[in-house]
Parts: sequence; structure tokens; C-alpha cells
Amino acid sequence: MVQSALSWDQKVLEPVFRELYSQEVKGMKDYIPEMFDVQNSDKAVESIEMIGGEGLMEEWGHSNKQVYYSDINELWQKYFRHDKFSDGRQIDRDFIDDLKLTAIKDRIKSLAQSVYYTRQTMAAQWFVNGDKTTGAVDYRGRTYDASLPDGKALFATDHPLAPGDTGPGQSNKGTDALTIDSFDDTVVAMQEWTNDRGNLIPVMADTLIVAPYNKRAAFQIAGISGKGEGYEPGSADHNINIYEGDIKVIVNPFFSKGNKKAWIVADGRRMKRSMKWFDRRKPEENSMVDFDTEIAKYSVIMRKSSGCIDWTWGFGHFPV
Repeated sequence: MVQSALSWDQKVLEPVFRELYSQEVKGMKDYIPEMFDVQNSDKAVESIEMIGGEGLMEEWGHSNKQVYYSDINELWQKYFRHDKFSDGRQIDRDFIDDLKLTAIKDRIKSLAQSVYYTRQTMAAQWFVNGDKTTGAVDYRGRTYDASLPDGKALFATDHPLAPGDTGPGQSNKGTDALTIDSFDDTVVAMQEWTNDRGNLIPVMADTLIVAPYNKRAAFQIAGISGKGEGYEPGSADHNINIYEGDIKVIVNPFFSKGNKKAWIVADGRRMKRSMKWFDRRKPEENSMVDFDTEIAKYSVIMRKSSGCIDWTWGFGHFPV
């Protein structure tokens, strides 16, 4: 708790600021681990080399009665360069002397909220800009390149199988509204994807990702444990819902900034392998007292990078 009396002393102010910040952070839901493989980084740049798809085992007699070693094709390379971000609050000494505790709390708590909302909004950009490349707009309103290493948007109709591939490509993008029929069609389409070797990709569509707009439809499809009767939504014939109990629903309020009708079907395991979040420097709190201006400063600084290295985990729909 914040002490009832404050003094203009760095040793007194610093732990008070930290406690106020910590109290505000508690209870804020972190959506990032639901979507990303979150890692700490100790490098200036992280590099991930994408490799080709799974091969198939060879029969012993056709491999000269010895172990068959198949090569893995090298595909694209993705670099993650960490950017630095900061925010801070300034508190006048008069606030301290006059014990304006509410004003002090509000400033520190708003800083905690700023850090939280920034990180969550950053994490949501893959959803908001999932169908865009160079025309993507970030959380600050600035344009950036959202394309994957294959040069396409995360959700596109013409992903190449490998570098130099000139074929029609494969699609993981649609424009259907979310219904159980469109969900079913999407699951089937995902299970028909092939890798660079022409083999089927073992995709298990087990996650439905939506903005709050589609929350109702999503849970009608996925069902809620202990609720409902196990029937397909809107089914006059009471058809059994084959998906109930097998689909995880992620409803993220930070997705609403883009196309609120958009929805994604994902293989949760493959998503966590493909979506990368690197914390080079986790949000770090700092404080100082400036004796010339009699201003106490409290800041939070972080370095991070994030992005996707492979599209073969999800199918996105962006209804008009």
C-alpha cells in the first residue's frame, strides 16, 4: 500500500512508484501467450531459417537395407530486429508536498495501462493486418511492411510452396461470414494443404480466433462446456455439432480495431511454432528525481520484436 506521507526523497518515492505500477498491472489479461511463442532474446537480431515440410519414411528394401536419410529443403529466412519503446510520467514536487495521492496514483496507473495496451495492440496487429502487406498501419498509425518471408500477406490466396515457385500457390484466405458451414468448409480446405514436397500438411484445426463481434457465433460453433444441447447452431433438424468440445475459442478485444468481422481458424500447436515474440528487454521501470526542476520522473522502457515465419497454421476470413 502507498504510505500516507511522502517525502521528496528518491529512496522513498521509487518503491512507492513501483508498488503503484505493480498493483495496476495485476489482473490485466495477457493475450500474447495465447497466440505467440514468447521467448527472451540476448541478441541484437534474431534470425530464423525456415525449412521445408515433412518427408515420408522409406521402405527398408528400397533404401539398400540401410537407414534412409532425406534432406530438408531450405526455404526463406526471417530476421527479427528488436525495436525500443518508452513511455513515462512526470510528477511535480508540489504534488508530493501537498500529498495529492490521487493525482500521483492516476499518473502511475495510467503509465501501467499505457504499457499494457501498447503490448496488446502490437500483438493484435497480425490479426488486424492479416490480409495486408506494405499497406499495413501499425498501432501508432504508421505504415509498415506486414508481409511474410514469402512476400505475401499472412493470409493470401497465392502462397508459393518454396522460393522460386511460379505455380498458382495455395490459399489461406477467404471472405465468408462466420457460420458453422463456413467454419466446416475452412477446416476441410486447411486439411488439403500440401508442403513443398507435395505431401499433405498435418494440420489440426482446433482453435477459432475472433474479435468480440463474432464471440456469439464462435461459441455457438465451439460450444461451452456444461452449456447447450450439442446441436449445430440454427439447425432445425437438431443436427449433432461434431465440433463441440474440440475447439478452443480466443476472443481478443484488441482485434476490434481492424475488420471486426474477421475470423481465423488455427492449428494452435503450429501457430505457436510460427508466431514469434522476442523480449530483448522486458518492460523495465526506472525513476529519478531532478533537483533543478523539482520533477520526479518515472519511465518504462522495453525492447522487443515479433512476427510470423510461416502461414500454414491458419486460415483467415475477412468479410466485406
